[in-house]
Amino acid sequence: MITEQLPEDKFAFEHTYVAFDADNIMLEVGNVEKIYAYKSVTKPIAAWGILVAIEQGKFELDTPAGPDGSTFRHLLSHASGLPPEEGDPIAKPGRRRIYSNYGFDVMADEAEKYLDVSIQDWIQSEVLDPLGMNSVRIVGTIAHSGTGCARCLVPFGREVLKPTLISRELAEKAFQSQFAGIPGVTPGYGRSQNNPWGLGFSIRNPLEPHWTGEKFSNHVVGHFGMSGSFFYMDLSKGKGGAFLGTQDFNKEHIQHWPALADAMIEIDPKPAGQVDILFPTA
Repeated sequence: MITEQLPEDKFAFEHTYVAFDADNIMLEVGNVEKIYAYKSVTKPIAAWGILVAIEQGKFELDTPAGPDGSTFRHLLSHASGLPPEEGDPIAKPGRRRIYSNYGFDVMADEAEKYLDVSIQDWIQSEVLDPLGMNSVRIVGTIAHSGTGCARCLVPFGREVLKPTLISRELAEKAFQSQFAGIPGVTPGYGRSQNNPWGLGFSIRNPLEPHWTGEKFSNHVVGHFGMSGSFFYMDLSKGKGGAFLGTQDFNKEHIQHWPALADAMIEIDPKPAGQVDILFPTA
C-alpha cells in the first residue's frame, strides 16, 4: 500500500486521501483517522439512508414530498424547484437542476413522517452502523453536517460498488441521471445545459469540467464538499477514492484535484481485486 504523498499532490495545507477497490486499500496518505468536516459529502451518505427506507417499503421514490408536484425522486436529484437555501420554489419540479441544501432539509422532514425516529438516528442505525463507519457523525442537517475520517469512506464506497443495504436494481437507479437533460449549475464549476444528477449522487458529465480527471470512465458518481472534500466511485473501473482537508473549497482545488484524482484512479491493486461492477462499459 502506498503511504507517501503522490507527485500530483500540490496542496500545502493539512489533508488526507485514500484510494481503494472492493478488496484492497491501495493508498492512504496523511492521517486517515483524523476527523474532518465532510460538508456536502454528507449528501450521498444521507441519500443512501433514504434509499434504505425506500427499500424497506417506508415510502417510494415517487411518493409526493416537498413542493406541489415534487417527490422524493425530485428532492434526491435537486430537481424539486426549491432554491439553494430556505425559500419558496423558483422553478417547477423536473425543469431545472437547482443544487439545494434546503431541498435535503425538506426531504429529511418528509422522510421523518414515515419513520419512527429522526432522520439522523435512521442514518446512524441503517447505514453508518451496518457499514462500520464508526467515526462518522451526522447530528444536524443531512445536507452538510457530516464529520468523519477518510478511512470511514472506504466501506461506504464498497457499499456503492456492491450494495448490501439496498437492491442492485435500486442502486442502479441511484447512479442514473434523473430527469435527464435538464440544465443546472454545479457550485464552483458553473452552468451546464445538461446537468446530470442521480439519487443523491453527482454524475460525471465527460463533456463538462469536473473535479475528477481524464483517466476516469464515463460512469463516475460521488460528491464534493465546500470543506474541500471529495468522494468518488468509478463504477466501470470498480475503484473509489476520497480526499479531506482543512482548507475550504477554492480555485486551488479546481486546479489540482483532476491530476491528483487521475493519479489515484491509476493505482492498481496487488493482487488485483475482483468485483461485479454495476456498469462494465467505460
